[in-house]
Amino acid sequence: MSPLKGIPVLVVAALLAGGCGEMSSRAWQHAQLPTHDWQRAFEASQEVLKEHFDIAEASLTKGTIVTRPQGFDQPRSGTLADIRGAGGRWRRTVSLELSRSGLAVDARVAVILEREGTNAAMAIAQSGGHEEQTLDVPRSRVYGTERGAAPAPVWVEVGSDDALARELLAKISRRLEGLEKEETLPPTASPKDVLEETRKLGAEAGK
Repeated sequence: MSPLKGIPVLVVAALLAGGCGEMSSRAWQHAQLPTHDWQRAFEASQEVLKEHFDIAEASLTKGTIVTRPQGFDQPRSGTLADIRGAGGRWRRTVSLELSRSGLAVDARVAVILEREGTNAAMAIAQSGGHEEQTLDVPRSRVYGTERGAAPAPVWVEVGSDDALARELLAKISRRLEGLEKEETLPPTASPKDVLEETRKLGAEAGK
């Protein structure tokens, strides 16, 4: 899997101020699938994603699939969340969308990466990334819970795994190619049919 590039702390501050909003267009990886069958493309996509993730939402009509966030291990170096006080957990979520391009079915996949943050990490981000200007952020403000309640994790989007997105698209294409190939192959006779046909030919030759 490709390592993440470092992202300035100011990016997190902007996300915290305005929310994550629409997924960056740079996160989407595109491919034209080897089928014109919408349902077949959707089912193949869902099968591939189910092999690696739990599905949260899926709509055949819209052609969209979203997975549940999945925790995973990731090196700590060279990332935004290496700032002081950042949490150590990572998670990723896959979004897939199908669309029509003439008769063809196009697919795009994005794998969004998030890193858990703590009070200290959020305070640094909100201060503009300068540790000497750290803010006293109450737990209730950062975690969205009442003071004294058990803290809920705060997840900050830190990038996308484009290599994994391309790998998923390639697996979907290979799955569809296999299905298309199965349909074009002529039916093969069973051993019983072959034996019966041989007997018939022998009987006809003996007449």
